[in-house]
Amino acid sequence: TIAGDEKLQTILVTPNVRRAYAYPIPSADLNRKIATFREAVQNPSSDPKPLAAELYRMLIVPALASDLEQAHARTLMFSLDGALRYIPLAALYDGRRYLIEKYRLEVFTPASAARLKDEPKADWRLAGFGVTRAFGDFPALPNVAAELSGIVERDAIPGDVLLDDQFSQSALVDRLRRGYSVVHIATHFNFAPGDESRSFLLLGDGRRLTLAELDAMVNPFRGVDLLTLSACNTGVGDGRELEGLGVIAQRKGAKAVVATLWPVADDSTSEFMRAFYRLRQSEPRLAKAEALRQAQLRLLKGEARPAEPSAARGVRRTSADAPVKPRDWSHPYYWAPFFLMGNWL
Repeated sequence: TIAGDEKLQTILVTPNVRRAYAYPIPSADLNRKIATFREAVQNPSSDPKPLAAELYRMLIVPALASDLEQAHARTLMFSLDGALRYIPLAALYDGRRYLIEKYRLEVFTPASAARLKDEPKADWRLAGFGVTRAFGDFPALPNVAAELSGIVERDAIPGDVLLDDQFSQSALVDRLRRGYSVVHIATHFNFAPGDESRSFLLLGDGRRLTLAELDAMVNPFRGVDLLTLSACNTGVGDGRELEGLGVIAQRKGAKAVVATLWPVADDSTSEFMRAFYRLRQSEPRLAKAEALRQAQLRLLKGEARPAEPSAARGVRRTSADAPVKPRDWSHPYYWAPFFLMGNWL
């Protein structure tokens, strides 16, 4: 995609076709629509479908939609420009179905180019890290323990789980050096636009691992097939100078990253992550992008339901952010923030 001053261009590349499409819209108008859509999709009491349909028609114009059908496409890899990097692709709506109901989705970044064709390891070993306790403005995350134990024990991915005090920076660095194929981090992430010293992952001992510190490390995620950042806003940058945590992790060696586009709910995220790994392990050759898609569809179709109100994996800034008890997790707020960057196999 290319978000120009006066039009949005989309370029389709397949083994047989290279074709460009355009939708006339000034970049300022496009950015406003994206911001409005992001606001709507993060409110579980709103109906984001009208905006989702409008953006769908801009990004996937009728000629492109027809060409995708003729190409029998099943996986769409997006290289996104400008504010489009922060749009929940899964929640785009064609008037009948969400985009995730039609395709596997993956986001291409330059940092992932060299590792797109790498075959994932046949047998995954997982290093899991989590925070369950409250620290200052960060609420407790009671579902993190079940999330990690469910992945390692019930979903039969061998590995280690380090919770709370065990999850220190030295423990993280130590496990990364041991060659685990999957690293799963379930905690809070605070993103401060324009300031990598105030953007940080909350560690289990209450300390903070800043983006500046992470950026100074030498390829800490080398050899990691999948890094899952089960926290808030881990796929968001500031659109100017500061990259998001997910992109930095790719530059630092991760072949693929599952990241998020807004503050996610603790309980639905726990359920989503366990379903994602369970699906991947049920069919070892199932692509990560397909396992992610099926986990999203599980929430969308109401196949999993909440029990209690849930905290968000980020700072609660206003009373409006207080947890509520939804009837189900079918609203895009719960399943659309998750996306895959890099190697989708």
